[in-house]
Amino acid sequence: MFQISEQPLRFLHKKIGDLQRICKRFGFISKIESLEKIGERLESPFFITVFGEVNAGKSSFLNALLGIPDLCKTDVDICTDRITVIKFCEKPKRRPIDNITEEVCINNPLLKGFVVVDTPGINSVLEHHTYITEKFLPRSDIILVVLPAYNPHTKPIWDWISAISNRFGKKLIFVLQQKDLLKNPQEVEKIVKKVEKYASERGIYKPKVFAVSALKELQGKEDSGFDALRKFLEENYTGERQLKEKLKAVGGELLKSYEQCLDELEKLKREAQKIESNLKEVLALVNRRLLEAQKYKDLLLESVDLWISDLSQRVSEKIENLSLIDLTFRKGRIKEFLELLKGDIERDLQLFVKNTLIPKLELFENGVLKPAVEEAAERLKEFERFYKKLGKEPNHRVEEKITEKFGENVKQIKVEGSEEAIAMMGGSLIAGSLLMLLGGSFVLDITGGVMASLGILLGMGLIIRKKYQLRKEILKILQTEVGDRLKKEISKAVELTLEETLLVMKNYLKDRIKLSEKEIHELQKAEELLMKNLSQLKKFNP
Repeated sequence: MFQISEQPLRFLHKKIGDLQRICKRFGFISKIESLEKIGERLESPFFITVFGEVNAGKSSFLNALLGIPDLCKTDVDICTDRITVIKFCEKPKRRPIDNITEEVCINNPLLKGFVVVDTPGINSVLEHHTYITEKFLPRSDIILVVLPAYNPHTKPIWDWISAISNRFGKKLIFVLQQKDLLKNPQEVEKIVKKVEKYASERGIYKPKVFAVSALKELQGKEDSGFDALRKFLEENYTGERQLKEKLKAVGGELLKSYEQCLDELEKLKREAQKIESNLKEVLALVNRRLLEAQKYKDLLLESVDLWISDLSQRVSEKIENLSLIDLTFRKGRIKEFLELLKGDIERDLQLFVKNTLIPKLELFENGVLKPAVEEAAERLKEFERFYKKLGKEPNHRVEEKITEKFGENVKQIKVEGSEEAIAMMGGSLIAGSLLMLLGGSFVLDITGGVMASLGILLGMGLIIRKKYQLRKEILKILQTEVGDRLKKEISKAVELTLEETLLVMKNYLKDRIKLSEKEIHELQKAEELLMKNLSQLKKFNP
């Protein structure tokens, strides 16, 4: 009864497979289920749902109709109190689908091309009215209502027909089974007319009613009534023309899925391109900030030079106030002078760090570094969301590097909703680092170095007698022990901070840009394949 051309089926299965792989690749999970259903329709393009009363001979009818005597064994009926989906499988199996439905797979070539849904007795059908109406009837090509020929009048079955006739009346075919139990052909004809009347009263236009005997069909008798039923089914539902129309309809449905997927891919590609553009923009910003940071570092170092120059001027004035007698004869007075000078330098250094250096570093931090880091973090959040939309997780190699760089006590920049590793970016930066670096011990270390150098001068007797020589040596010590050491530490702090913030962020951005470029390339390849398949689907004519 069913003949399926392999070539159109292979064509459609190939197109379904291509689309499924693309949907899985780019996270269109909701589309995959609908494609699976289209694939199921191809495997079994004809869907027959059977209803009937208990003891109406439904199982024997299915055995006879499909030519498989043991499909529904009447002695051990597989069609009992559950909904049973019967289909062809290479490997026979039986499995529950849910708590009221099971699937039975039978390795019989006669089952190729269709699925039979056998419902239980009418009371169970009414109990699961909504489930059956929504899950099976819309997919059905034919809805066979099997009634006992000797008593097709019971109210429950006709109440059910009344409930579904408005939506599915065109699919209903009435089968009066066990006509062999009636006395004569006239009685059969009378019952057929009665069923036609019942169906018409329920809004079914020109109802089709067939009287059959499964017993006679299975015995090979010609008057079983099955020839007329099969001819009607083939002419109206299961013939070559109907099969081609069904395959064409499946092709049309698949074409719509392709068009929808192309739209989604185009949206994704535009989103990926926008994200890539944003990442490149913020990478350019980070590069500019790196150049600005170097320039700002030079300005910080110049401020140290200016302070050393000013400090040197004030120290020179103090040296000028020393008398020749003190220089020549009073070494104790010189030591006292140097002790006072050491205290003045220490206080001056602390004031310079507090009032000049730290404010400038904080301005650099807040005006140059943090805005770049926060802007980059926002752009990277966009990428993270996009990447997760594709069902992927980014490579966390860079995040691990960032986490290593920043300890538990780092003050975090708060970026709403950002990944923890991204939020770590920006930390306490230069100002906080230098507050620790230039605090207490470092200042004492610097001033201690000054005193040690001055002590060496005293021991060598180099500062005795001549003010210009004393001034020269002390100013040299200020430049080397204070200015040069301070500039070295500032340079080290700035470079370390840049390495842990902007340079890390730069590499992070470059990594994400590469991933974005890869996704855009993959999206373009997918688009090309879909457009090629879409063009072929538009020409599909089974």
